[in-house]
Amino acid sequence: MAHAAIASVLMGLLSSSALQAQPPAFEVASIKLYKDDGGPRNSRSYGPQGINFGGVTLAFIIGEAYNFPVGRIQGPGSLTKEALWGPLREAYDIVAKADHAVPKDQQVLMLRSLLADRFKLTLHRESKTGPVYRLAIAKGGPKLEESQESGGGFVFSGSPGDYVFRNAAMQRLSGFLSGQVDRIVVDETGLQGLYNFTLKRPEDVRQNPPVKSDGLSPDSPSAAAFADALKSLGLQLTAGRAPVDYLVIDHVEQPSEN
Repeated sequence: MAHAAIASVLMGLLSSSALQAQPPAFEVASIKLYKDDGGPRNSRSYGPQGINFGGVTLAFIIGEAYNFPVGRIQGPGSLTKEALWGPLREAYDIVAKADHAVPKDQQVLMLRSLLADRFKLTLHRESKTGPVYRLAIAKGGPKLEESQESGGGFVFSGSPGDYVFRNAAMQRLSGFLSGQVDRIVVDETGLQGLYNFTLKRPEDVRQNPPVKSDGLSPDSPSAAAFADALKSLGLQLTAGRAPVDYLVIDHVEQPSEN
């Protein structure tokens, strides 16, 4: 009897552990291909119980779920860039809700589960050492306004004269700059908060839009192009070499709509 009781307890503990190990998931989720009929584009919001994304590309959804710069999402060597970025450029409207209020960090984990379930997404991380620019705090310290928005999503907009960031982590800025200059930009500011700021668009960039290829392109401007714009924010770029993490997509499918 004692052995049977112990076995029963152990089975109960194992079952409990298995349940706890299951990733969190939304109770209901609607996923639809974005149709350019005047609806919101590049809209991401988090509510008390779920998310509402409008016209967001799959690449940005993956970046949101894994807090990862879109420019460092790649495919394995056996997958061509066209085969990978064809589906990643597709935009979607996603509305997903939990059955109770959950914090944003929990909703991000639920978004990962949604990608695995509905998009059959599998991926892994790789690190490669190469030339980079380090985004760091300049002498005199940062000149950034800390965001007071609680639970709000990242908002970005651009105009001929500047780029506006709202509720932005420094990882957002380093990811953006990676798409503008001739090296990958890695965040070494140590700043952990969310910020509101405006980055002036350099004159050289206004006249000659950057050309990017695999994260490194001699046709793109160097860090010098953004030196003054970043200096006004108390930041700077310095050249060096460093290991850079990449998110490698092993498999992804277009989901059935519902």
